[in-house]
Formats: sequence, C-alpha cells, structure tokens
Amino acid sequence: MKIILGSSSPRRKDILGKIFESFEIITPETDEGILEHEAPDNYARRISRGKAHAIQSALPERDAPCLIITSDTIVTIDGKIIGKPANFNDAVGILTSLSGRTHEVISAITLLARDGATSRERTQTETSRITFKPLLESDITGYLGKIEYIDKAGAYAAQEWGEIIIESIAGSRTNVIGFPLRLFFKMCAEMNLLNRVFRHQRREESRI
Repeated sequence: MKIILGSSSPRRKDILGKIFESFEIITPETDEGILEHEAPDNYARRISRGKAHAIQSALPERDAPCLIITSDTIVTIDGKIIGKPANFNDAVGILTSLSGRTHEVISAITLLARDGATSRERTQTETSRITFKPLLESDITGYLGKIEYIDKAGAYAAQEWGEIIIESIAGSRTNVIGFPLRLFFKMCAEMNLLNRVFRHQRREESRI
C-alpha cells in the first residue's frame, strides 16, 4: 500500500521517516481560516480532514491502493488558537503570553485509506499540556535567536532548545513536535491497516 503524507512539515517528514522506508509527499491546498465560535479541537479536525480530501480529489480514481496521512497541529490557551507569528515582535508577544502558564497543543490526524473508488476515513485528536517557565524578555529574545520561529505555531519548537522555555510536558512529546505517533498506531489498528501498511517494512527486515 502506497503511503502519502499530506504535509510540507519537516518535523512530520522526519517522524514518518523513522517508521517508513519510503512515502510520497503531497502538499495540499486548503483554506485554514478559523470559523466564528469554532472550538480549537474542532478546528484541528476540520483542517486535517480538508487536507486529506484535497489530496484524494487530486488522485486518479484508478491509482494504486494508498493511505493518505494528514495532520494539523495547533497551540491554544484560554480557548483561543495561537497561530504562527507574523514577525519577530509578534513572536515575542506570543511567548510573553505563554510565559509561566500552561497551554495545550492539539494535533488532529486523518487517515484516509483508498482502494480504487472506495475509501475509509478516520480523524482523531491528541492533546498535550505544556507549562512554560517564567520568562524574562532576554530569555525570549535569546530563544528566538536560536530557532526558525516563523513557520511554527506558538512561535516555538519543543525539540529545538525547548529546555530554555519549557518547564514540563504532560502527554505525548511527538504530539508537541507535530505528529502524535501513539495516536497514529492506534488509528491504524482500529482501521485494520497495520498489516497492509507495514507489510513492506517487515519483508525488508526479514532480509537482514
């Protein structure tokens, strides 16, 4: 079964690269605007599903059986979604608002298993709670000087100098990075996909 990752995120590419020998990457085009009164977890689910549907509609009907994997990760506090910073000052403001507080990272995963004209689909979410240290302005500017923050929701990355700003993480660490592996394996099992998805990997391992 062909694996398609619907994401341009280097973090998701790296995580999936540790469990799959090869997969195709397609970057879907979707409107990621937030609907009025939309709850953060509902937003993540809707965007993740939209990415999967965009890829599905672009594939030929008679294409080989495939598993489309899409995901959306958001940072939220006080019921509000914190997006990617527009610039340095915006990034400073975001990290200042998170300083000394606990916020949530929510990732939605959509698995769309397609075989010809038929398909099966499931979307689920994982939530982790991250507590930031009380941060001085010098801590924030120093941290931002060490990472590429523009493409990161919440203006930070736990895997990049996270010890400077993060006090604790409760929940899945891969979720905080952008792709919760525990949830992914659980969903594959629920959809009876484990054998089909990992058959090629097992064959390769048996040759070693």
